[in-house]
Amino acid sequence: MKRLDWVIAVMLVIIGLSCLTMSATWMLNPNSIRQYFFTFFHICFWAVLPVMITVVIYLILRFKDNTPDK
Repeated sequence: MKRLDWVIAVMLVIIGLSCLTMSATWMLNPNSIRQYFFTFFHICFWAVLPVMITVVIYLILRFKDNTPDK
């Protein structure tokens, strides 16, 4: 993928997360920007957590197989 494709994909993800956060914040407390950022942080955290766990497991398994035997 070209750099422009990555930029467009990242922007679409950010727009989607912002819309999801806006609707969740509007239900709870529509007059608070603090609540918006709090909800946005939680959504990003729970979206990134499985990806990070998968990457860590992949790296552990990859480097475990590359260790030389004595």
